[in-house]
Amino acid sequence: MGVLSILGTGSALPSRVVANAELEEMTGFSGARILEMFEIEQRHWARGRESPEPEPGQRCSDLALSAGMAAMRTAGVHARDLGALITVTTTPDSLNPPPDAIVAQGLGVPGLLSFSLHAPCTGAFRAVQLATGLLPLLDGRPVLIAAAETFSPFFRFGPAIPTEHVLNSILYADGAGAVVVAPATSDRPNIECVDLHLNSDDAPPGITFPGMLSARPPTEERFSSADYLGHHDFRRVLRRGSKLAAGAASRVMERLGLRAEDVRHFVTHQATGNLRRIASAYGLPPEKIAVNIHRVGNTVSASVLILLDELVKDGAVARGDVLILHAAESSTWSSAGMAIRW
Repeated sequence: MGVLSILGTGSALPSRVVANAELEEMTGFSGARILEMFEIEQRHWARGRESPEPEPGQRCSDLALSAGMAAMRTAGVHARDLGALITVTTTPDSLNPPPDAIVAQGLGVPGLLSFSLHAPCTGAFRAVQLATGLLPLLDGRPVLIAAAETFSPFFRFGPAIPTEHVLNSILYADGAGAVVVAPATSDRPNIECVDLHLNSDDAPPGITFPGMLSARPPTEERFSSADYLGHHDFRRVLRRGSKLAAGAASRVMERLGLRAEDVRHFVTHQATGNLRRIASAYGLPPEKIAVNIHRVGNTVSASVLILLDELVKDGAVARGDVLILHAAESSTWSSAGMAIRW
């Protein structure tokens, strides 16, 4: 039996769909070039058309709440039944109150035991690991995990904005995914293992988003230069991050004695386009790589949970199927994977 069971999945995307034609007007990159670079045709943004501020009901916490409620409906679980809540994001509405408190308030259970994880692409895996440790303390009550990101309010456009930041606005997108987990039972989909390799490399980060926090307080110069937007070394991230993500999948299969032919879907973090070609280069069967980046972009911590929910809703998962979820993050050169036996 696995380490814990999945009771339900859910996801939420902002209502605004941004196609490549709209981005072409904003960035100067042609729709064909965008498709060639990232294989993205459209993505969802929380920001408004005339303002970078999120539209009403589209904040990061709103999306996390919507995805979490969807997962609870699927699970047949009420908020009062939860033992704990874990939120994951790198783009919270505010530092205080933290996202877990906002979501718990939205669920109507402000006193619920809750945690916020500030973790990018491996964040959902870290949350599952935390839930695994919490569940024995919760008298069998389930844990809701909700990962959400709203990057679009940070996007800036214009001739003074460096190209790498313009590319970020093409690649990154907004959305939320959620899952309800509980102690393992034989009649539910089971997570069979969680594999985390954190901070595996002392090389400089491939991605940094320093923001305007205490180490880099806001100044007029930083705002005007977009200095807070950070750095993204696209070539190095693609080269090293892809290898890390594929390695995470391989480690999970090795731990469980699985071969690629035993796996129904590889639920890969949607980091960039050409995922099937990249997977093939590292020995994973391209025909088993699930892909939705063409419709939703790279939603960072929410990515694998959104994709998992889509597979469930589409009826692409059947009893007995094995799924391998895996990801890498280039801000810490970490990787993570887990296996789910449906």
